[in-house]
Amino acid sequence: MHPRQLDPAGLKRISERTVSLRDIRWLAEVDVDRAALEERWGGPETVYDDLAEWVCFAFSPVKGEAFFLQRETEHPPMPQFGLSVTRGLFSAGAAAQIVEALGIVGARLTQVNAEVAR
Repeated sequence: MHPRQLDPAGLKRISERTVSLRDIRWLAEVDVDRAALEERWGGPETVYDDLAEWVCFAFSPVKGEAFFLQRETEHPPMPQFGLSVTRGLFSAGAAAQIVEALGIVGARLTQVNAEVAR
């Protein structure tokens, strides 16, 4: 998917459980206020893995693609949310477009995966 195809009006919330975690890769860290996310997009899902409990906002910009904003619930190691995406969104351009499409003033990328930052 080309990053310019990310239309904020086309974003929809999905359940994290509808996406195979094998299809998701970490792309970036996003500095965004959780309260602002909840006000704009509704409350997060709570998901669990072997390591921790996580708050998760899952989205699909188009059929077949998805992205998650996740942060550990109890003791997050950093205040940012991790941004994980499906293959078609794995690019620095897509990361920037995702942050813009969230529609939250002040949201910004703080770190991008070295594989796409080159």
